[in-house]
Amino acid sequence: MPFPFTEDHDMIREAVRGWAQEWYDGGKGPENVYQSGTGFDQSAWQSLSAELGMVGVGIDEAYDGAGLGDLGRVVVAEELGAGLVATPFLMSGGICVDILQKLGTEQAKQLYLPRIASGQISPVYTEGVDAYTVKDNSLSGETWMVAYGNVASHFVLSFQKDGKISLGVVNATTPNIRMTAQTTMDSTRNLAKVTIKDLSLDDITIIGETDRVSLEQVVQQSFIVLAAECIGGSQKCLDITLEYAGQRAQFGRPIASFQAYKHKCADMFIALEEARSATYAAAIAGPEEKTEAALIAKAVACDAYFKIAGDAIQLHGGIGFTWEYPLHFFFKRARANRSIFGSTSRDYNRIADLIFGDAA
Repeated sequence: MPFPFTEDHDMIREAVRGWAQEWYDGGKGPENVYQSGTGFDQSAWQSLSAELGMVGVGIDEAYDGAGLGDLGRVVVAEELGAGLVATPFLMSGGICVDILQKLGTEQAKQLYLPRIASGQISPVYTEGVDAYTVKDNSLSGETWMVAYGNVASHFVLSFQKDGKISLGVVNATTPNIRMTAQTTMDSTRNLAKVTIKDLSLDDITIIGETDRVSLEQVVQQSFIVLAAECIGGSQKCLDITLEYAGQRAQFGRPIASFQAYKHKCADMFIALEEARSATYAAAIAGPEEKTEAALIAKAVACDAYFKIAGDAIQLHGGIGFTWEYPLHFFFKRARANRSIFGSTSRDYNRIADLIFGDAA
């Protein structure tokens, strides 16, 4: 199946790949992020957003973005995933952009999208309409395991008011908001608990109103960015394994020459290409198929990443399990990606519901 990549996509891929590889190899990679304990690299985020302008790749040109849609974001996310670059592109350039573009008012789009595209702000979505309650014109509640919640400049909130779901943006420095960093297996991604207590609704900028189904669909459609990140990580694991197989010798010959090793690598490649096809297909899917295609891409890519990262460690033998070797960072990210925004089992159930409805 041909995918409509253009010269613009190719140039973006080349630019982000070179930048991400330099970050990975230049002493600022996942090992450094792990040692910092933050799960975030502020300088890398500023470089990616403000200098390279890649956060706005999926934002419409009318709001100072590149206007390359999901396919453009897939290209960026793949390369970021290959480098395990610790930036909130998934949240700021993915979910929050989609909520604003698809559900936000025109005024909200003009206010926030150019600032996201230029790197002035890095909003994060606190998933879960039912996590917050409104009482006496104030909002309270908390959300666990918010990706990059501890380093966000703003939060995009969804809450019920007057029988409708309101969407709003609030500055993360507001006194009624507390972010608490969470210790997780994946040390390369910042996760935080976001607690809101008696936040006045006057401090929230309302960006639109919607219904539960529409909001869920928009969030699920943005999972294409996560799937693309998994593709990049999977490709990196396979590349590292193939390079090692060509160098490591056993019984007087490279281990890449053994048939069992070849079969395992072939299985990894097939899983990767299945996930890549599902992700690219979701990126170019039409509006009616987008939600289903995005859920398929997320489930398939996350499961493939977990399998490929695990197989890569196994094919490295003893060195693959060592702390100094990078594969454990990819394996931990792969495992975490299978759970973020709901497990892949839940995704398959969602897909069944979309296809078969009540009959599922």
